[in-house]
Amino acid sequence: MRVDVIMPQLGESVVEGVIAKWLVKAGDRVAKDQPLVEITTDKVDAEIPSPAAGTIVEILAKEKDVVPILEVIARIETEKTAVATPEATPEKAPWDEETEGFPGAMARRTGPPIPAPPRVEPSAPPPSPAPLPGTTRVRISPVVARMAVEHGIDLLRIPGTGIDGRVTKKDAENYLAARGTAGAAVPAAPPVSTPPPAVQPAVGEGDQVIPFTPIRKRIAEHMVMSKRTSPHVHTFAEVDMHRIAALREGMKKEGVSLTYMPFVIFATVRALKEFPIMNASVAGETTIIRKAIHVGVAVDTDRGLIVPVIRDADKKSLLELGKAVEDFAARAKTHKIMPDELAGGTFSITNPGPKGNLFGTPIIHQPQVGILRIGQIVKRPVVAQADGEEAIVIRPMMYLTLGYDHRIIDGVAGNGFLFRVREFLEAGDIAH
Repeated sequence: MRVDVIMPQLGESVVEGVIAKWLVKAGDRVAKDQPLVEITTDKVDAEIPSPAAGTIVEILAKEKDVVPILEVIARIETEKTAVATPEATPEKAPWDEETEGFPGAMARRTGPPIPAPPRVEPSAPPPSPAPLPGTTRVRISPVVARMAVEHGIDLLRIPGTGIDGRVTKKDAENYLAARGTAGAAVPAAPPVSTPPPAVQPAVGEGDQVIPFTPIRKRIAEHMVMSKRTSPHVHTFAEVDMHRIAALREGMKKEGVSLTYMPFVIFATVRALKEFPIMNASVAGETTIIRKAIHVGVAVDTDRGLIVPVIRDADKKSLLELGKAVEDFAARAKTHKIMPDELAGGTFSITNPGPKGNLFGTPIIHQPQVGILRIGQIVKRPVVAQADGEEAIVIRPMMYLTLGYDHRIIDGVAGNGFLFRVREFLEAGDIAH
């Protein structure tokens, strides 16, 4: 019996994956649950296990291919008499990185898995309905984007037959054929705010050229998009952490060891309740205040920075927050963070790690409107009140940096929020 190996949907927002490395070849015998292939999504890397024991008879996707979810990438014959046919590789349908809008940032589907519908042949072009009222976005690929510019296509008039309504290259070709203008370029207005072409640096002798990995590419795109989207404002606060340090030491004696991160998360969540505008998103000309508080915590990996999300952080105790942070850190090292754990954050916290520095200016994690960065804790002499008098004392001091979206957050709210985080930490009034 033939068993298909498909590209799984690793999370509701993932629509495709990249074949990073095949761990088997055609003709190999495999056991059930044996890793067959390493795949890379825009969020995490993962291995696909074998759905059955048998022989690999077909490998249908090559390394570096971008494959949509639910597409067959290999076949296994469970009969012992199976004969491998490695050359039988069918032509793959065109598939490019998904974008939302035209032009626009990457889109991510948020519904349940939807099988790809059958192709529509040119001989039966789909009708061209009028665009839906209020519709301003359409799912396309970069190939379709270029076709739209070259031929002056109104993409809102093309019904998409791809996954989640994606307008495919075939859809665009069918539309052009039906319109009778295929191959005839129509002048089109250039996209608004088109960025200038990037300057390509010269490569000298001995230079090492390292192509972006899929994850690094997504990080780069997201960071550039965030800076173009949100007018960033950064504000700083110096925090005396001596009460938190004392609390940590007391907990250590009780057998509980925590980093400073859970304490900062706990204080941040309390401040978010007082300043809900910081727990929001911008949608067009509206502000969405999020009821749930889902805090993203930046974690460094050997493949780039990821931001897993602690859901309902406001409903968790200090110890529960500590366990969540520890769990993310451990699983990130072995690439076990699932895509769903990286989605849905409403506010983010980042830190420079054990070899950090005093402060920095973080980039907002879209579509959020705020991000808090923890600086390195350093003991310094400061002026403090002691027995009603001022004295110079040695205290563990830390800088906090708040980055916020100036489209909806004014300085009063931004500074007020950061001031409250500082107050909570300096008071050391954190229940555990």
